[in-house]
Amino acid sequence: MTGILAQIIAITSFGNEYLKSGTLTGFFPQNSSFQHCDIVDFRELKKKSIFSSKKEITVSKNPMEWFEYLKSKDCKKLRLYYHTVKEEDHKMAGFVGGGGNWYIETIYSTHSDFWVSRWHYDAQLTEKPWQVTYGKAIENRPTINQQLDSNQTKGHLKTCLEKITDFAYKETTENWGKLFETAKNTLESENPESNFYHNDLICWKNYNLENRQLLMSASKAFVFGGMGSWNDMGFEHKEIDKTYNELSANLYKSMKESITCSVNRDKYE
Repeated sequence: MTGILAQIIAITSFGNEYLKSGTLTGFFPQNSSFQHCDIVDFRELKKKSIFSSKKEITVSKNPMEWFEYLKSKDCKKLRLYYHTVKEEDHKMAGFVGGGGNWYIETIYSTHSDFWVSRWHYDAQLTEKPWQVTYGKAIENRPTINQQLDSNQTKGHLKTCLEKITDFAYKETTENWGKLFETAKNTLESENPESNFYHNDLICWKNYNLENRQLLMSASKAFVFGGMGSWNDMGFEHKEIDKTYNELSANLYKSMKESITCSVNRDKYE
């Protein structure tokens, strides 16, 4: 899983906990999704006067301030929303700005706003080189609150993982086969969070076992990185290469649907 996606998931999940309970401790900057980030702020385009043009204004200097800001505006809940950019999003998913757009939907009584992240790398900041800004990209739109059927989504992910596991063992290496097999087995695990790097990815208490299994299975199957990753391979035989691309595209589609489905089905839904 990329750091970009992990952070969006974490902000969405823990943001809902704050909006409902009014309290949240140990999230920022302690959460693992912020460990390499020097700045994580939130901005909107606003006018200083009716005669001036819109400028980017920082409304919150960090996620906790943003949660407070949203609550003061009577925001009801946060939801993930994925927007496909290209049919082959999976090929660019490991790069900053690639792989389609993940939004945080902020839901109000009569409308929704949509926030998207922008990551900037500063080589001079050796320990925390990333500067992240979440901008309100779309505002005052009808609410989406995307909800997917859990059983159908789980069934699709399981089928994708079964097929790509068989392919990996046959056409690639044992390590790839084991990785996909582990992701598949996580769908039935009683402890799906085990051996996952971001063990603080979501507010676990707010999700039932089925949704945790779905999220962790999809997260462990995230193999779409840059050079040297699963989607950087190619095969000389055209039919094998075609199968590889089809399986990869189907897995990526199922993975993003599984993440959206699981994160958006917390106890506050």
